[in-house]
Amino acid sequence: MSRGWKHLSIATHWPMLVAIAILVLMGCLSIWAISPQDARKQLLFVGGGGLLLAAVQAVSYRVVGRWAWGLYVVSLLLLLYTIIPGMPLVRAKDNVRAWLTLGPVNFQPAELAKIGFCMVLARYLRFRSNYRTVRGLVPPFLLALAPVLLILRQPDLGTALVFIPALFAMLFAAGARLKHLLAVLGMGLAMAPAIWLAGTDVPLFRHLPEMIKGYQRERVYAMFSRDPRTLQRTGYQQEQALTAFGSGGVSGRGALNIPVGRSVPEGHNDMIFALIGEQFGFVGAATLLAAYLVLFAAGIEIAAGTREPFGRLLAVGIIALLAGQAFLNLLVATRLMPVTGITLPFVSYGGSSVLASFLAAGLLLNIAQTRPLVIARESFEFDRG
Repeated sequence: MSRGWKHLSIATHWPMLVAIAILVLMGCLSIWAISPQDARKQLLFVGGGGLLLAAVQAVSYRVVGRWAWGLYVVSLLLLLYTIIPGMPLVRAKDNVRAWLTLGPVNFQPAELAKIGFCMVLARYLRFRSNYRTVRGLVPPFLLALAPVLLILRQPDLGTALVFIPALFAMLFAAGARLKHLLAVLGMGLAMAPAIWLAGTDVPLFRHLPEMIKGYQRERVYAMFSRDPRTLQRTGYQQEQALTAFGSGGVSGRGALNIPVGRSVPEGHNDMIFALIGEQFGFVGAATLLAAYLVLFAAGIEIAAGTREPFGRLLAVGIIALLAGQAFLNLLVATRLMPVTGITLPFVSYGGSSVLASFLAAGLLLNIAQTRPLVIARESFEFDRG
């Protein structure tokens, strides 16, 4: 038996795999209810993701980590390529230039950039202590800023937001001072009004470059509007999603039965939680949330039980990525946040999203199975004041 398969058979976190299986099953059933053809493609993506998850076990995550900077730089170059006007192979959807078309496959470089960012940040932080100063926080924030700015230029606000919880979680786990992180967060919140008003007709802000697009403002207004015209236009997607979700009641209409969900735009993608609620009701929604809790708890256990710095930080970053992405998607689907266009990990339709999710899970399992015994001082200094 090869080393990789021996690791997989001995030390695999079965609760994590069961949770992933539940998420994938609910997603595939929901996609099949709308489009059997897309569901067949999704099954191929899931199969490829499973193979990728298994393949990642063949090499220690510490060996994979040696390629972190290369993966990060390549992902940045691919993101840069997508925003250059007129470049071949770039596919635009709803004015978002986020995909590369490679034959029959559409690839989203931002999904690769998320994994590359976590790996390179974990590698940068693993033996340093200067991030415990305000000045030392600058390099980690620059590492996050590079892909975020490129993704915002596509523009893809939802994916860009996912980098924030990963950055803060990894810095906190590495031992950055909480007061410094809260200060940075406070400055960001203080700048929010200026970002919102930049480029508008408000005096002092009209000459600043526009940071919030017109359609993004309309999505924010639509969250709070009950105007029938708004609900039939900008707010239509979220209104239909809530209607579909609520129509499922406690136990749902049954698998593949989505009379309301068929009218939800991007129902098999961004709004798939609404289809799950319609088919399986409150019970199904609670099951999905429980599966995510098991997945995240397993990831936290892996991070907590890993003394080796790179593995521990990488595990924290991956869990923060998946949890942040799931949380944002559920907020959008329940109209607690404007539409941003972000997938639900392991559930939504899309090859790039599915493969990236399985790659992240594979790295977590790899860390759990190959974490070394470190006989040394504590890897991280936690802030005690």
